[in-house]
Amino acid sequence: MSAVPHSIASTGKWLHKEFVAARPVFVFFLIAFLLQLLIIKLAVAQFFIPVTVLSKAVVGALLAAKAVLILDETRLGRSLERYRPIVAVIFKTLLYGLGTLLLSYLERFLEALHRVGSFDGAIQDMIAQANLYRFFAWILGVTLIFAIYFVLSEINEHMGKGALWSLFFERPNLPADS
Repeated sequence: MSAVPHSIASTGKWLHKEFVAARPVFVFFLIAFLLQLLIIKLAVAQFFIPVTVLSKAVVGALLAAKAVLILDETRLGRSLERYRPIVAVIFKTLLYGLGTLLLSYLERFLEALHRVGSFDGAIQDMIAQANLYRFFAWILGVTLIFAIYFVLSEINEHMGKGALWSLFFERPNLPADS
């Protein structure tokens, strides 16, 4: 009988540990994706084109944060440590940019498939509903967000854990006579 409460407690501890590890990355991606949505919304405001809202940014930030943390723990992520940081940043940025492109097409296809009900109809609906400028603006923006994250991550890694945070968010140490 004590095995069940023990497994629930250990699962709770594991979830808490995962949440704490993902929180700063999640907050970064959430703020960045919300800014991306705001920029696109402002850019297309004069054309009265609806743009998806907050839930997409929150889900995207959760997925991005977890994906980034998982990749860093894989053999591929660890093997990138042997190269110059710029190589790791470019590789990860291209990988996540391509992944974003593929997942975006998949999402659009599944929405069209749900709407129309047939494979051929879904492809035709995707082509008919395509707004490539907005679509590629979103992909480019997300890819740049990943690039910024990876650059900041490399800088933080080389400066020491927490150094980037203290550089931007801690009070400067001024001499007493200032």
